[in-house]
Amino acid sequence: MTKPTAAVHINEHIVELPEAEARTLFLAAVAMSKRTGALAITTDVMVAITPATRISLTIPDGFHSEYDPAAVVELMTRTRSHGRGAFFL
Repeated sequence: MTKPTAAVHINEHIVELPEAEARTLFLAAVAMSKRTGALAITTDVMVAITPATRISLTIPDGFHSEYDPAAVVELMTRTRSHGRGAFFL
């Protein structure tokens, strides 16, 4: 039996990995994007990650337990106050 595969897209680069490894790479790229730096995404490719880097994770049939449309709507419509007024997240 083969492990389920997933794809991590970082700008124009696509890396196909087993699902657990893909999730780890995705989370590492997202964390790196907050501070800018270099991330080795394969044994022969290192990319610069910045806040503007496009990062996505594709897992065929993999987000059923994590996807909750109601939670997404609630997150996108709630307001938060940070001392300078409220804004929508």
